[in-house]
This record gives sequence, structure tokens and C-alpha cells, in this order.
Amino acid sequence: MPGRRFQRFVEYLVLPTLLVGLIAAEPTHSADSQSRTKIRIATASPSLSYLPIYAAVKKGFFAKRGFDVELIQMSASLTAPALLNRSVDYTTIPSTIATAAARGAPAKVIFFASVKLQHMLLARPEIASVSDLAGKKIAASGFGNLTSYEIQFVIDRYRLGSKTTIVSVLSSTDRLIAMHKGIADAAIISAPLDPKGEEMGLKRLLHMGTILQIPQAGLATTDEKLKTKRSEVIEVLKACIEGLEYTLAEREDNSDIIAKWMGLNL
Repeated sequence: MPGRRFQRFVEYLVLPTLLVGLIAAEPTHSADSQSRTKIRIATASPSLSYLPIYAAVKKGFFAKRGFDVELIQMSASLTAPALLNRSVDYTTIPSTIATAAARGAPAKVIFFASVKLQHMLLARPEIASVSDLAGKKIAASGFGNLTSYEIQFVIDRYRLGSKTTIVSVLSSTDRLIAMHKGIADAAIISAPLDPKGEEMGLKRLLHMGTILQIPQAGLATTDEKLKTKRSEVIEVLKACIEGLEYTLAEREDNSDIIAKWMGLNL
């Protein structure tokens, strides 16, 4: 996504700063004053990048605003079609929506839960450095999404050459297995699964957030939703912001949430 197209992509990623300012004057509606509303949120595999949204669901910040939330895990490449076809109401994967919006799709990114990439580049134990990945296979969660862009960025930055290829492996857990079995030589892995990879003998080469400064997870929805369900969107944003504030303030409880969510011993 180089050059002008990446610039347009970034422009759609900065829109949330304009939208968040709209919620301050809006009154909060409690669950007692309205019927419960079912909302479906498309998510990626478990990742710290959208922990504030996940915590908001688990701690009842959506429920107290009258929402019954269904989190639906799916491939990043499916989120834009699912959102535009009304199969889901929101998605925590803004990169695919920003790309679609840059091409004219009627959708917007409205919130960011993580302004720094929470992705790690892991590799098989015989790979000593990023430069050793020249001509190797690096796994992403698909093609035309954020993880594949990250890999292409690494290929270009470290001059790994055209023989370095991207392979598609859906989840971070599956990518760990692919590396362990030699199907892939390296992969982009969502934190905090990188310690699990190191337990498997894999090597952490790079924290992607140190070389690529773009936001990662957040919330996106359609232009139609913004126009016809403005009050709902504002209450959803308030729940997300409360989740963000909670994750910043309650570090110990966060560890428990993360451990149960991802099956880790923290």
C-alpha cells in the first residue's frame, strides 16, 4: 500500500479524533431507560490491541448502556464485506475498513483502542536477524490487510528481495504452529502470544511498533449507522472509552482478563 494509496489510508485512520469530540455533550442512557439492543462486533483473533473493547464487554460497560454484544471472530479480509452487508454492526479491525473507505466504501473508523502496533515478528530458531529472512516465507493473517502490509514494509525496509514471499495463515496461534512445523520461516504474531512462541523455541526478531508508526485496533462502522443510529454510536463510543480508561487504571485485573481470554499463565 505504498505512496498515495497509503496516504489516503492514513487519512481515514485519523477521522476518530474528530468524532470522539462529539460525545462530550451527549447524555448517557442507562440500560433501565431503554430496551436492550443487540450489536454484533467483528473481531480478529484475541489481541492486546483491542483489549479495551474486550474489557468493556466483560466488565459490563456495554450492558449498562443497554447493549447485548456478540463478538464474532473472523478473518480480517471478511470484515469489510460483513460490515457493508450489515452482517455485523461494528468491527475492531479498522485497517481493512480504512482501505475500503479509501476506495469509496461508505464506512468510517470511529475509535482507536491502540495507537501503536501490538504485533511481533517471530521466526524459526535458525533465523538470527531480520536480514536472514531474504528469500524466506513470512506468514500473515491474509492478503491485502494490515499484517501483510507490515510484512511488505519489512521486505522493503530491510531489502529482503522479491523472492521473499507472504503466505496466508489465519490466526496468530496457527502462525506459531506453521513456524514450528517449518511451513513458514517467520510470522507476524499478536501480543501477548509471543512468549508462547518463545516457549516453542521460536525467536522474537522485532516489535513492529518500533519501526511502523500507525494505529492498529479500534472500532469502525458504516456511514449509514452514523447517520441513522447516532445515539447508539455515541453510547458504543462511551463504552469503549470507559474500557480504555479501565485498562489503563486496573493493571492487575487486566492480567486476569488477558490470562482467561488467551489461555496464558501471566
